[in-house]
Amino acid sequence: MWWIIIAIIAFVAFKFILDSKAQSNAVAKQGGMRKKYSILVDYFLAGNENCRIVQENSTFIRIGAANPAASTYFDITQTYGTVTIQWISKSIPLGNHKLEWQFNEFADQHEMIRQIEHDIATYMGNVLSKFQ
Repeated sequence: MWWIIIAIIAFVAFKFILDSKAQSNAVAKQGGMRKKYSILVDYFLAGNENCRIVQENSTFIRIGAANPAASTYFDITQTYGTVTIQWISKSIPLGNHKLEWQFNEFADQHEMIRQIEHDIATYMGNVLSKFQ
């Protein structure tokens, strides 16, 4: 009985590894994360003069800036047909904040930016209103 459970777990793990490899290869064929999501990457890099690419692999890129009092990062993660974008902000005066969006991987990046800008502005407006 246990060998059936072990076989199922091994099969699922093997399938996951194959799918992950296929996803990485697909992104690589599209020029990698920097090229595939170049509009988003350029937009996030332009947000602050200290902003830079912090971490990158075949399906993930982190862009952000940090100083002793605060940090802000945008994570772009490519998954099966979807791109997930996370905004992570840590600040001594304002606390820790996080928002997440999921879009079709081929959606218009300018539309993604508009949605992200709107949601962050709304969210931060609510956060700042608590300090007034």
